[in-house]
Amino acid sequence: MMVDSQIPDTARLADWLEGRLSPEDTAVLAQLVTANPTLQEQVAWLQEFLQISQTTTLADPPAAVRQAATAAFAAYAQNKRPSGLLRSLVATLTADNWQRPALAGARHASLRSEPRQLIYSSDLADVALNAHMPVGSEQIDLDGQLFPLDDSDPADFVIQLLQDGIERGLLVSDDLGKFSLTGLPPGHYTLVLSRDQDEIEIDPLELV
Repeated sequence: MMVDSQIPDTARLADWLEGRLSPEDTAVLAQLVTANPTLQEQVAWLQEFLQISQTTTLADPPAAVRQAATAAFAAYAQNKRPSGLLRSLVATLTADNWQRPALAGARHASLRSEPRQLIYSSDLADVALNAHMPVGSEQIDLDGQLFPLDDSDPADFVIQLLQDGIERGLLVSDDLGKFSLTGLPPGHYTLVLSRDQDEIEIDPLELV
């Protein structure tokens, strides 16, 4: 049962939006959100992220198109990479749908059976990630969205994915801060999101 004065965390809000709370807790949380503008803003972007994760359908382009797009993105992102000294921020995991009660006791949770939704927080931006393995595939698709905490443009970020120090992906976020990385083999990664002289690091990022 939720205490009236308790401020819900992001995971609790996600459970509420997806209907996983009891009727009593649902009513209490609805009252808290109604009375708290900060919680209302958090709920708004969580709703957008959940909607994106439920409706996004990825189609594989022809190999030639994929190669050309990859080369163009790499060149563009390389030009936008910051130079000089960086302020490095380590993002904190604030929500993970695999940690909800329904999966907490699962011994073999994997992306083959359950998509993973992760939300990270830092002083620069919040980052929402949705990792899933398409039916019939052995590779992973990763969709993400950045939510800057200031008035900066989400499209200013360069997204770099590393595995054992080797670059596996390099691209830039779009005008809404969205980005996608597809065809990733299962494993442990480091995700670096940089802008100007700041960078956010998510490590480790487990895609298994």
